[in-house]
Amino acid sequence: METLVAIVVLSIAITGPLTIAQKGLQAALISKDQITAFYLAQDAIEYLRYARDTNCLAAGSVAGGCPAGVWLAGNGNTAQTISLTPCVSTSGTSACTVDVIAATQPSTCSGSVCTTPINYDSTHNYFTYVSGSPSIFTRTITITSPVCASGGSPCNTNEAAIAVTVSWKDPISHSVIVRENIFDWQ
Repeated sequence: METLVAIVVLSIAITGPLTIAQKGLQAALISKDQITAFYLAQDAIEYLRYARDTNCLAAGSVAGGCPAGVWLAGNGNTAQTISLTPCVSTSGTSACTVDVIAATQPSTCSGSVCTTPINYDSTHNYFTYVSGSPSIFTRTITITSPVCASGGSPCNTNEAAIAVTVSWKDPISHSVIVRENIFDWQ
């Protein structure tokens, strides 16, 4: 009887620390994925800034910024500019993806959420849509322009609201949303 009681007490004493260790490992894995998702979202924001700057520089700036309409749409010369128009709508419902590594034009998604996973290229240790194996992450970019006040007016045609959503499952669904407003350059 004493042996049985000792085994029960020992089992209870071991179960607590093991449960705590399991929860800690689970939280660490979720945190790792969350940090990766945040960096993927920030990477897209930086690419959109790069596209805006490239479009403005290719068009030549005018007093106060870029020529009208060029900063998001480019000037039609796809070799020198990046057209963000697949991502832009007045309601923020046009969704697209961009491949930052390949530096390609944005690709339109069907619907308001992109479902194509970003590939992880383990040879070069980066995320891309061109090579590698599918990861758990999907990235959706929406750009709302012009940005209007809460009542619907006035609207600022020199401002765009960017939202980048990175989603993943592990088996619970998670997402990170990074929002930023950009302006007609300068």
